[in-house]
Amino acid sequence: MATDTKKDNRTQDEIREATITYSDEDINRGIDLIQKKGFVTRKDFKSMEDDVWARGFEKHLDKKFQDMEDVDPYLYIERFDFKGGKLDDIIFDMDKITTREDALKTLSRELGEGIVR
Repeated sequence: MATDTKKDNRTQDEIREATITYSDEDINRGIDLIQKKGFVTRKDFKSMEDDVWARGFEKHLDKKFQDMEDVDPYLYIERFDFKGGKLDDIIFDMDKITTREDALKTLSRELGEGIVR
């Protein structure tokens, strides 16, 4: 009798991400905001304070966009350091915010955080 010794090679974050549920309301609101302004942050979704939640949310937004017709944004998520050691994520459409530097400035302006240089 063979035993199932299949090992779960996922990281702890990947395992936790798989347990998170994202509401249709949040996904639809995220889609709407990205189409309107090109990005979302914790200012739009408090749960984005959790990097694992934010990374999973980006995947769900991307899948929803892929299922839509006539839209094909290039979504990207980036985490930045700010003065005082604060870390924050931004999910953005690279067709609207075209560089990492622009994403940093957008997130800094949106959250009122000072950029570390």
